[in-house]
Amino acid sequence: MSHPAPLPDLHQAELDEATIRQLFDDVRDHTELMEVIPKHAASGYVPEIAAITLTEGLGLLLAGGVRALQLRYRHDGTVWWDTLMPTPHGTFRIVRIQHDFPE
Repeated sequence: MSHPAPLPDLHQAELDEATIRQLFDDVRDHTELMEVIPKHAASGYVPEIAAITLTEGLGLLLAGGVRALQLRYRHDGTVWWDTLMPTPHGTFRIVRIQHDFPE
């Protein structure tokens, strides 16, 4: 009987605006950016063909123009997905997951 692979750990934190700006600088300068995916509604993502830039994503996130934003990038050979969500009290929640599942 085969056992399913364990799920990767989720890392969560609450970040202020300065830290969000630094995160975007770090992703721009130190990773291979794969996708920036905005989520505008509770029930769906923008179609894949509507990809946006990192700068556009930061602007939407800071202006409250998205429900969430997902950054997908490769760092040191590992794929990461960061989901960023504005909170009601002016900070941003980040949920980070390593997305290297065995084939």
